[in-house]
Amino acid sequence: MKFDSARSIFKEVISANPDKPEGYFFDAMTSWWAVNIERDNEAFYEDFFKKIEKVESVCDKLLDKNEDDANALFYKGGALGYRGLVYSLKDSWLKAAQDGKTALNLLDRANELNPNNPDVKFGLGIYNYFAEYVPDKYPVIKPLMIIFPKGDKLKGLAQIKEIASTSLYARTEAKFILAYLYSIYEKNYHEAQIYGQELVTAYPQNAFFRQLLNRSYIGQSNWSAAIDGWQKTLALCDSNIFGFNEKLRRESHYYLGVSYLFQRNLPEAEKNLLKAEELSRKVDKETTEIAADGWLKLGMAYDLMGNRGKADGYYDKVQNQSNFSGLKEAAERLKRERFR
Repeated sequence: MKFDSARSIFKEVISANPDKPEGYFFDAMTSWWAVNIERDNEAFYEDFFKKIEKVESVCDKLLDKNEDDANALFYKGGALGYRGLVYSLKDSWLKAAQDGKTALNLLDRANELNPNNPDVKFGLGIYNYFAEYVPDKYPVIKPLMIIFPKGDKLKGLAQIKEIASTSLYARTEAKFILAYLYSIYEKNYHEAQIYGQELVTAYPQNAFFRQLLNRSYIGQSNWSAAIDGWQKTLALCDSNIFGFNEKLRRESHYYLGVSYLFQRNLPEAEKNLLKAEELSRKVDKETTEIAADGWLKLGMAYDLMGNRGKADGYYDKVQNQSNFSGLKEAAERLKRERFR
C-alpha cells in the first residue's frame, strides 16, 4: 500500500524500458489496488483506465511487429482482464464480458507460446472459476456467456492454488484471490483464514487483507480471535495508512459488537454497535445491509438486557426498510419470540 514508493520504482523501470509493457502494467496495478480498497473514489477509476490504455498501446506496438510476442500477449491479456474486473465492480457487465473474452484469447495464446510461464495460468484460473460461478449468481449476464468457453470452478481453484505457490509475479495476488473466493463465495472460512493470515503477516498495512482475515474468524464463530483482529484493525484506523478509513472503522465496531454479543458481553456489544450506528449515518448515503444488521444486533442485545422497548424500536427500524427481506423476517421473528 506504499503507492508513492511503488510508482517511483515503476517510473524508473518505464524510463529504462519505455517500449516494454512491464513497468506500465505494474504501475497500473498500483491504481487497481487503489480502486479495490477505495471503491467510491471515481478519480481512482479514471487513473486506472488511463494507465490500462497505455499498457494496451505499448503491447499493440509490439504485436504489430510480431503477433506471437508472448510477453506482449501476456501483459495485454492481464491488463484487459483487470479492466474487465473493474468494469464488473461498476456493474458494466457488457464491457466486462468484452474485455474478459479478449483477455482470455490473449492469455490462451500466450500460454501456447510459453507454457512454462506460471503467471499466465493465474488469469486462466480466475476465468475458470468465475465462468461457472458468476452466471449462476448473476442471471442477468447469462446471455453474455454464450461467447465464452465453459468454466470449471474446481479446476480454477486448483490453478490459482498452483500460482500461489509457484508464481514469480502473481503469488501474492493469487493468495488474495483465494482468501477472497473462500471467504465471499465458497464460505470455507478455514481456508480463507490460512491465506488471510499469510497475507497479513507479509503485508500488515493492507486493509483488505485484514478485512478478509477478520471476516474468516467471524465466519468460524471464533469470537476471541475476531475481537483481537478487529481491535488491531480499529487501532490502524487512527493511522494515516491508506485504506484504514471510516467505512473500515464502522465495520470494525460492527463486528466487535457482534462478537461481544455472542460472547454475552453486553456492555461492550452495545457500545460498539451504537458506535457503528453513528458511523453508518456518517458514511452511508442510504441504509446499507451492514447498518440494518447492526440495528438487528442492537435489538438482540437489548433483548438480553431485558429492555424490550429499545429492542422493539430497533426491530421496527429493520422492518421499516424497503429491502433486506431476510433481515426483516428475522426482526419480525425476534420481536415475536425474543432473543435469548
